[in-house]
Amino acid sequence: MMLEEMLKDEREAGRNEGRQEGEKQSLALVNALVSQGRYEDLKRCLEDEVFRENLMEELGIKNKEDHGKS
Repeated sequence: MMLEEMLKDEREAGRNEGRQEGEKQSLALVNALVSQGRYEDLKRCLEDEVFRENLMEELGIKNKEDHGKS
């Protein structure tokens, strides 16, 4: 396998891992908000990325260090 193909495969694997982690965090956020009856926050986080990130920090789903990575 050529170096270019190997790098392409590694990038794709990284993207897939990122998608899976994002999905896991999103589901954890939805679950936490629903279990707490925070339906207005749930609606708002669908359109407000900063609010969503802050909720994830508040609920311990995502650390402040992760902000720049998403």
